[in-house]
Amino acid sequence: MRNLLRLLRDGHTILAHAARRFARDKGFVSASALTYTTLLALVPLLTVVFAIFTAFPAYRRLRQQAETLLFQNLVPQVGDQIQSYAGTFVAKAGALTGLGVVGLTITAILLFFSIEGALNSIWRAAEPRPLLTRLLSFWAVLTMAPLLLGASLSLGLGALARMKADGDPGLAFALSLVPFLFETAAFTLMYVAIPNREVAWKDALAGGAVAGLATELAKTGFSFYLTLFPTYEAIYGALSVVPTFLLWLYLLWSVVLFGAELAASLPEWRAGRLNGEEGGLATGQRLMVALAVLDALYQASRHGVGLKREALSRRVPVGGAVIDDMLESLRKSHWVERSGRGAWMVSRDLNRASLADLRLALDLAIRGENVMVERLDTGWAADTAGLITNAEQAGREMLNVSLATIFASQNDRKGPPEAA
Repeated sequence: MRNLLRLLRDGHTILAHAARRFARDKGFVSASALTYTTLLALVPLLTVVFAIFTAFPAYRRLRQQAETLLFQNLVPQVGDQIQSYAGTFVAKAGALTGLGVVGLTITAILLFFSIEGALNSIWRAAEPRPLLTRLLSFWAVLTMAPLLLGASLSLGLGALARMKADGDPGLAFALSLVPFLFETAAFTLMYVAIPNREVAWKDALAGGAVAGLATELAKTGFSFYLTLFPTYEAIYGALSVVPTFLLWLYLLWSVVLFGAELAASLPEWRAGRLNGEEGGLATGQRLMVALAVLDALYQASRHGVGLKREALSRRVPVGGAVIDDMLESLRKSHWVERSGRGAWMVSRDLNRASLADLRLALDLAIRGENVMVERLDTGWAADTAGLITNAEQAGREMLNVSLATIFASQNDRKGPPEAA
């Protein structure tokens, strides 16, 4: 309850941080790339989805309702036209030969890989999952999604029919919630299942709910815009459905990626470090986090074991995104390595490695800033912070020489310059 109240109180701060992350990660660029890939992969995806509906006799009668739900609620204003075109394309795709089917399948897989790459970037996952795992996950999503949609439709339509028969006044309200609930569920599952990171369900649900709400607002605004300013229809005529659909896909992917940024921001918010710096930390604080990570791995190594990312996050509670980023930085500079079982361990002799070596390896410049990290409670933190501060002050004093003095010493050696 306390965390919920804190979430509501700090909502504007979290949204602002997510917006900064979205801009820093070039979210609109990623959305445009996903828009293009989605346009290419739409027909093969729908072919597989509707084929699964047809394969199960209990779901055959729900196919038309599923199509209507999908297009009418996800594509404002031009849903009927897109549904008609998609039905024609899917029917033609069903008549393709083996090579054609392979080509469509590859296109659909590329869309999944593109989505995975965008979400991995948001969650700072440096490496994708193994290829076989990725393909199995994609196939599971592709086959299970229609079945879950069919089951949801069957249950939901039955409940709505009973409400209608009983004259329930809440019918209209229940119907209005259906698109939002489906969108929230879809986005939540996407944020949990696709990135190569362990994403907490509560974070994914929060991001999915915001993305679902933003989608509903975007649909209303988009419909309002197309009604008042029919620019595309005036210019393109019957072809206006194409640019309209592309623009809507672009807006939809932007919303999806922003929801992912929000979900990825919540661990940082819980760690209490939303200060506008990259990863939520200043450079001096990053050095302290690096020390905390190495300390945890060093203590584990004394017992002959490594630590998996989840255990390390519990011992160094600064947020999963910061831990992931730090582990990757330490791995690239050869301070840690990952075993085949996913456990992290120190890869250098810490008896011969100094604090200065670590600072240089991570390319961190200390600039007299606060180096203490909230919630990072270690016995050595205060003394180490003092060392870092003293070293920074000593360095400033050694370099506290005016540039004129430096240039004057050079002039004394060379003598007066020649006349021009």
